[in-house]
Amino acid sequence: DCWVALNGKVYDLTEFMDRHPGGPTTILSWAGKDASKMFNDIHKGIKIDQYLRPEASLGDLGVDESLMSDSFWHTLRKARIQEVKEELHRLRQAVTMDGDAHPASGKVGRRQSTSISKLLQEKNLDPDLRASLQSLETQKRVALDVEDFARAQEIKIRADALLAEAQVSMVSKQDRSGGIPLSEVAHHNKPHDCWVALYGQVYDLTDFLLHHPEQRNAVLAWAGRDASPMWNKIPGRFPSSTWMDYFMRPEARMGEVGKEPQADPREEEIQQLQDELRRLEGPSEDDIQAAKVGATRAVSAVAEASKLSEEARFPRLQQIIAGKKQQFFTRAEVAKQKGPPGGPPGTEPYIILHNRVYDLTPLLQNHPGGDGVLLSRAGTDATKDFELFEHSEKSRVKRDQEMLVGEIVPGERVDWTAEVTTGGVESTMKKANSEVARYLRYKATDALVAMVALYVHWSFQKRKPLSKLTYSRGLRHLHLIMAVGIFGALGSAHAASRAEGPAKKRYLSIHKQTGVAMLLALAVRVYLRMRSGIPPRFPGHPAMKFIETQSLRLFYVLLLALPVSGMANEYFLKWAPGEERTGNKKDDERNAALAKQALAVHTRVGKFFEFVWLPFHLG
Repeated sequence: DCWVALNGKVYDLTEFMDRHPGGPTTILSWAGKDASKMFNDIHKGIKIDQYLRPEASLGDLGVDESLMSDSFWHTLRKARIQEVKEELHRLRQAVTMDGDAHPASGKVGRRQSTSISKLLQEKNLDPDLRASLQSLETQKRVALDVEDFARAQEIKIRADALLAEAQVSMVSKQDRSGGIPLSEVAHHNKPHDCWVALYGQVYDLTDFLLHHPEQRNAVLAWAGRDASPMWNKIPGRFPSSTWMDYFMRPEARMGEVGKEPQADPREEEIQQLQDELRRLEGPSEDDIQAAKVGATRAVSAVAEASKLSEEARFPRLQQIIAGKKQQFFTRAEVAKQKGPPGGPPGTEPYIILHNRVYDLTPLLQNHPGGDGVLLSRAGTDATKDFELFEHSEKSRVKRDQEMLVGEIVPGERVDWTAEVTTGGVESTMKKANSEVARYLRYKATDALVAMVALYVHWSFQKRKPLSKLTYSRGLRHLHLIMAVGIFGALGSAHAASRAEGPAKKRYLSIHKQTGVAMLLALAVRVYLRMRSGIPPRFPGHPAMKFIETQSLRLFYVLLLALPVSGMANEYFLKWAPGEERTGNKKDDERNAALAKQALAVHTRVGKFFEFVWLPFHLG
């Protein structure tokens, strides 16, 4: 039950966790929180809705000020809990009386539920059965976390056998002689239990996912759903005719899609009330205690595992490396291997992970995080960045099989076990240093603000009437500010092109701020220039005067075009109405194309301003 807020929207990412390329841990660390900043730093410009199911979007994020007080909310909650319990009692009595009056219906003496998770929430479930099912569900969750889908499937079979022995049936397990309804297909939407409907046929793709984990994300996006609307949209990928001809096996077909069974309205109402009661009451004390114990064990296990080397944590890696003769590299040699991809031999992009050297070429175009992340780390030791995200044992094994080219010479290797052991002390020292640096930055900012305020006060005290302003005296302060802004914008752009990660984002932010400041300064400059006294022209040749005049006019055009094109790129990238508002998918494509065009204009005008106009005008 994982909700996350992203850019003013609330999403239910419970289903998406199993197919998130970065693993479920990253999402779980932001469960119940606003993860907009983290998401935008990593996935800037990406529309998350195109990766989620429609039901995952829950609505807009509310404002805290509009919420009622906690005490009033709890009063209403307790009153509603009592109402729901009374209504449930009345409905259950009515269903029981109907069952006694119609014993042939087959519902007497046999418990029914739509899923194991909902069955565990029932208060009158046998304690021994509850404990066994809870244990199996926990084991299945652990197997899914480590991507052991075969083990998860075995546990599911054991749970089904246990339910059959206890005379508990899942409502979704219906007679398939009339076909399989989509309501039943919807229950099979996990990696260890994956059904998909395609043009009136239902397929079980669980075994396919076990043998083809690289296609897991494409298939799981439609698990438990009808994938017909995506048919042949991406040739060669699921779902398409080429994919069906190459991968689909006859035994995967389960049957045709059938009509939805006629449900008892009272059973549906009971189910809705049970769901509402569960949300209002929250988890039981037993569930809370079990979750605390599980969390403690998980944290201790991760802490212990993080102290081990990669080979100790993932034994299969030793089997791949054993017996191979590896070439030795120095870190200086690897630093020269930065690409570009497809270049001449000897320039392939290399990367260092756990004192081993890898060629990134096989991974390009296939990395879930994009090629930019890989190429930005080419030639460097990216072990810390690599371990920051969840990489499964399978991905590490495939990495060593396809990408390993050598090792770092023994004299330059890093003991990552010791790095982790001393990491706590280092992080504490870094945190203390960062606190001191933050304090000094705040004080420097205060001093700068005070100096600007004194300067403005001094200029205001010695001001003259606006009509007496002259080009050389009254506007020289504004000219100084504009010059600082121009070189600040150019310098921050060059710094951003040479930086990476957070530093690059910081320089780009400075670049944007100086651009907006330049636009405001330009407006003030034009206003004061039109209101001030114009001095006589400088003595010189008429041609020189003409060139100087036209150069100034071009200066104003360039200064106007630069911030406007930058703001246009930002508008089309983030704020322009897209598919979310208009419902038209072409709007997103149009916005992306216009943002790209605006950025191209901004870049070309900036280069012309820097390399043509600025040297000419200053000369």
